[in-house]
Amino acid sequence: MIRLRNSSKILFQILFVVCLLISNFYIPEVQAKTLREMREELEELKEKYANNQLQIDLTEEEIEQTEARIASIRTTILDIQENMYELRNTIEQLNQDIIVKEEEIKDILVFFQVANGENSYLEYAFGAKDFTDFIYRLAVSEQLTSYNNELVEQYKKDIEESERKTEELKQQEVDLNEERDDLEVEMAKLGDRLEELDSDSLSIEEQLAIMESEIELYTSLGCGEDQTIEQCSAEVLPPDTTMWRPTPTGYISGYSGWRVSPIDGDTEFHHGLDMSDSGANWDDYPIYSIANGIVVYVDNSNTSTCGGNKVYIQHYINGQFYTSGYWHLRDVTVEEHQVVTKNTQIGVMGGYPATEYWDECSTGAHLHLELSDKPFNQENGGSESIYGLRDGFLRPELNINFPSKGVYWSDRTTKY
Repeated sequence: MIRLRNSSKILFQILFVVCLLISNFYIPEVQAKTLREMREELEELKEKYANNQLQIDLTEEEIEQTEARIASIRTTILDIQENMYELRNTIEQLNQDIIVKEEEIKDILVFFQVANGENSYLEYAFGAKDFTDFIYRLAVSEQLTSYNNELVEQYKKDIEESERKTEELKQQEVDLNEERDDLEVEMAKLGDRLEELDSDSLSIEEQLAIMESEIELYTSLGCGEDQTIEQCSAEVLPPDTTMWRPTPTGYISGYSGWRVSPIDGDTEFHHGLDMSDSGANWDDYPIYSIANGIVVYVDNSNTSTCGGNKVYIQHYINGQFYTSGYWHLRDVTVEEHQVVTKNTQIGVMGGYPATEYWDECSTGAHLHLELSDKPFNQENGGSESIYGLRDGFLRPELNINFPSKGVYWSDRTTKY
């Protein structure tokens, strides 16, 4: 039984590793596109962007309305609390008035009790000048007693009405607090939706910039509207036979593949090879193209929240298309559509948070090198995920001559 359990455990581990390997090396099939099809996709992307902006506007309007309603509720609650305070004062005053009136009634009742006695001296005690005056005073006292009794009853009714209004106001306050709480929850959801829409907007904007640059490039190179990008690229790209390391000196600091993110601690698939050099946070180490090619996209806006400044270069090596991506650049020294060789410096290693503060996906200066075996397009150069090259993903460490992790190199071509 123990052997059977151990065998099952080993089999499960083997299947898990096989699944990881299959997922790591899976390359999706992508149909070859023509320049005309790329223009059609560009129009679709523009429509998607316009709809995204509309959703942002509607969400912002809904947020404004919700904020206004919350503000109105808060004002109403303050008014209710003020009204309840006034009602409490009214009830307190009415109770005091009742006490006063009840004391007056008691005095008048004492008068009646004494007046009905046989003491002939009462007329003097009550200050009556004569018997007629005494009778008059009795009548007035009776009227006062009746009036005070009516006042006391009215006061009691006023107290009951004030207490009823107070309970109604308390319930209104409870209901309004519940509505306010629900609206604040809704506000949080709207805020999350707006943040997501804003993020999508930035992603679509970058995709638009990439596609427009790509179309401009292939148009300037003379590609036909119905000619596939692969066919055109094979005709116009400067050919090459091999790839060199992008830095004259350095060492591998992180492989591509599954890893625990140094940013948030989540498990993620790292679509690039990380490399650095001693003192890279402060020294400006040059970055070179890994092969001859054409710069197809440059992001040097210093506003990218993940990856910092980036450069993408398209290559044609031994009859095969490749796209290389260079992330976390402190400076970019090439322009879009520029023809480069392996000896062309394209930028400077960066990614140090204290300097490149806009780059949120780096803990220290390094180069994040990506590689794809597809011509550059919005699928393998966009920002749909933290690490971009999904279409045709290749491990740079398996296609370029790098030493093992942590081993220092001192030139770009030495064999290991």
